[in-house]
Amino acid sequence: MREYVRFSGNQKVHRVIGECLDVLGWAMLPILVMILLFTYVFRVATVQGDSMLPTLEDTDKLLICELKRRPDPGDIVIINAEDAVLISKDGSLTVGEGLHKSIVKRVIAVGGQILDIDSDAGIVYLNGEPQEELYTNTITQLPDLDSAFCYPFMIPEGFVFVMGDNRDISMDSRYKEVGLVPEASIEGVVLVRVYPLESVGIVE
Repeated sequence: MREYVRFSGNQKVHRVIGECLDVLGWAMLPILVMILLFTYVFRVATVQGDSMLPTLEDTDKLLICELKRRPDPGDIVIINAEDAVLISKDGSLTVGEGLHKSIVKRVIAVGGQILDIDSDAGIVYLNGEPQEELYTNTITQLPDLDSAFCYPFMIPEGFVFVMGDNRDISMDSRYKEVGLVPEASIEGVVLVRVYPLESVGIVE
């Protein structure tokens, strides 16, 4: 009778390989989750220009959330300003030529709110209430010519009115080149500044 011997070393090798694969699988899971999050939920955007001073500075890098939701007044958002939506004299909405680029601005009013701007006093009113905008570095004034809207007016549902915090130089909803922003054109809400390192933190 011929005898066969099975070496236990092979079992140990197979067990070690299996354990290594298990560890590798668990190690890869967080990486896979991060890839999915940064593909479908988060992305990084870079500020260009000074229209959001003093809140945001040129070249700041921001983590934004791309999940669609209705923004709130005060949210800082990234907008696809491809088109500019205006209100004609008969009250209908018209679509004009936009800036053809993404911009970062602060939501001032949302659909259903009545917005007024007292250019002489530099005060913004929402539903008749003056707003204490501590994030701005200048008062709010309207363009001398070609203002996009007549104030006060109600923001149509599905749209938002945005302005930069640096009101003197910001090209925003006060101007015909931007106008009202459809909620569908909001690419994301700014969450955190991730660069420069000394300024990392939640953006408000």
